[in-house]
Amino acid sequence: MVKRASMSDVARVAGVSLTTASRALNGVGRVSAETRARVIETAERLQFQPDMLARSFVTGRSFIVGVLAESALGRFSMPLIMGATNYLGRENIATVTLDAQGTPRILNEYLKRLRARRIDGLLVVGDDPNRASLVLSEDFAVPVVFASSSATPETDYVVAPDNRGAGQAAAEHLIGLGRRHIAHVTAAVHDPAVDARVEGFTAAMESAGMPIAMGGPLYGSYLQRWGMDAGERILDSGKPVDAIFAANDEIAIGLFATFHRHGIRVPDDIAIIGYDNRLAGVMRPDDPLSTFDPELTTVGERAAERLLDVIGGTNTPGITYVQPRFVEGRSTTGPTLEPYDVL
Repeated sequence: MVKRASMSDVARVAGVSLTTASRALNGVGRVSAETRARVIETAERLQFQPDMLARSFVTGRSFIVGVLAESALGRFSMPLIMGATNYLGRENIATVTLDAQGTPRILNEYLKRLRARRIDGLLVVGDDPNRASLVLSEDFAVPVVFASSSATPETDYVVAPDNRGAGQAAAEHLIGLGRRHIAHVTAAVHDPAVDARVEGFTAAMESAGMPIAMGGPLYGSYLQRWGMDAGERILDSGKPVDAIFAANDEIAIGLFATFHRHGIRVPDDIAIIGYDNRLAGVMRPDDPLSTFDPELTTVGERAAERLLDVIGGTNTPGITYVQPRFVEGRSTTGPTLEPYDVL
């Protein structure tokens, strides 16, 4: 049986005292950067696993983080949770993950439980940008960070996709393809994610000296049905439209369905860009839909990283944005899409 390396072993091999080794690995006390780096490298080489109970006594921390999901099965919540918990696991931080299932009563009960536990910090994951749980940052004695699919007030610690950047990049990409009559079909007005994408899209169009087709963004919902209806509205208007940025892939699919029914070819006649990368992982010969992937797993990782920074006292409130990744597909570059490619 191989003997586990102890703190004493790390200290001996690194050539420091036991106290210095403990301070270096626990991030407390005055230790030079060079010594800390040498001790950490030695611990990794010896595969040293610290006694978390003893470490807790030394630092006053539990090395446990609460992860509160307002609805863990939400389309956006699951990758956020996976990214966060995987990152925390790599950092040897245990997690208490609770799912409020979208129910305020359960949410309040879980908040009470988390307040009663000795956690170092709390990570809140939610699909709803207007959630009441934003007040948590004022009620909890420990740091609270939000991993969000939408923009959030800058008075909190937040990590979110850069929706404004995605809107700007979508317009710039379509302009770069030579499209000159570009529309934006989006969801409900005053939704923070919607507003941010509209802002970025509008800025890019104004910078290019081009008006938004249809007289401005078309507001509706995130549903595929709205995409179908918006497609009919565009065709009935008789106004020239040769490209569309859709607020999500559901809208984009609805647009495609209407255009195909009327013999409008995508992307030959109208190019379409979506958002969410909904078709990721679906078996296709190539990517059918140009879209933006909000990189939600990365958002979760960055949120967990930021929470540890806040716990360590090395961060300030505000929003950290993760740039969505553009996935170029056939809806902007061709060849012509057929129904089985998308629907």
